[in-house]
Amino acid sequence: MRTIKLILEYDGTDFHGFQRQRCLRTVQGVLEERFSRLLGEEIRVAGAGRTDAGVHALGQVVSFRTTRPIGLDRLARVLNAALPGDVKVQACEEVDGTFHPRRCARSRTYRYTVVEREMPSPVVGRFALVLPGPLDVAAMSGAARPLLGRHDFAAFQAAGSETATTERTLMRLDCARAGSRIEVTAEADSFLYHMVRLLAGGLIRVGRGELRPEALVGALETRQRLPKCLPAPACGLCLVTVSY
Repeated sequence: MRTIKLILEYDGTDFHGFQRQRCLRTVQGVLEERFSRLLGEEIRVAGAGRTDAGVHALGQVVSFRTTRPIGLDRLARVLNAALPGDVKVQACEEVDGTFHPRRCARSRTYRYTVVEREMPSPVVGRFALVLPGPLDVAAMSGAARPLLGRHDFAAFQAAGSETATTERTLMRLDCARAGSRIEVTAEADSFLYHMVRLLAGGLIRVGRGELRPEALVGALETRQRLPKCLPAPACGLCLVTVSY
């Protein structure tokens, strides 16, 4: 039995997230259905991150096990030929059977993109949050800095989430501008459900002058969600890379 590791890129717009769901189109569901048919055996796929509906990926890592002896170069080509246009394999390798893309990961990096633009865009808006500007990126950076390190991020998770602990180590939270494009990059050992989108949503409100920069660290300390602080829309979020 071989264990195959893949790096995937996908446009999450038309997927109901990564995780398999009954009667819904998901990344995991499409991979398992197409791979099982192609390889002639039941394939179960494990992923490094359970991206939400509408969230994209440039570096999602998945693995599956197969008995087929097909070479890796040919395997990547035939898998891509079987997959729809909005999800494709970018790299393929055989790994040790103990490898698991989620449990073995040391960190995950997400990027949230905002584009300052007066008029809405059906093209840009597929992969970014389009907002009339300008955002104060210096204020956003100042609000982000105290959130680094290991903290209880209970204030930055979706209501009703179930997890053993809400403590996470946030290794990176950068806000950078390139012209009209603003990117919030977050790296952590793992993320709570909606954590990146809630952090991005809070930072965007700081950038628009709707929240004081110290409000985010206040929420961190009290473990209470900020009033009217909603997750930023999924369209702007992308899983960039997973580190091992």
